[in-house]
Amino acid sequence: MKKQIFFKLLIIAAFCLIGVSINQSSADAASWHKGTPKVLRGTYQGKRTSSAEGFGYFYKIASKYYVTQSSNMSQIKTVNLKYKKLRTHVYRIVGHTQKSGMVLGGHSDNVLYRKGKLLLLTDYASYKKEKMNAFKYSLKNPAKKTTHIKDGGAIVHM
Repeated sequence: MKKQIFFKLLIIAAFCLIGVSINQSSADAASWHKGTPKVLRGTYQGKRTSSAEGFGYFYKIASKYYVTQSSNMSQIKTVNLKYKKLRTHVYRIVGHTQKSGMVLGGHSDNVLYRKGKLLLLTDYASYKKEKMNAFKYSLKNPAKKTTHIKDGGAIVHM
């Protein structure tokens, strides 16, 4: 009688062990991570769109913040970042925009696309509605990776 109970408990334990080992999942690629992805970090600059601009718009992406600025406008600094990979080369970055000058600040929800040295940025609502078509306007003047911000330069007519 004791042998039967022992074998039943052994079989139950084996099934529990097998169930636990099968049910273990690997890390979810679509989960949220703190900061910004290493692939996106750096300084990117687009070309000027009018002769009144001193320099084209730029993005500076660091591990814990990113800054965007167009010439003659206030810098927009976004902190407390977390990101999620949406698809190949496409990342959703959520954070808090700090109040600065004309910028009121608040919640920020953007999508960044980087392939090679080019970087495109749009808001998540547009991306959700139009998917990759949301970047069409940005494709006319993509930001290119650079080591420093350049003044002047060619003007891109949109």
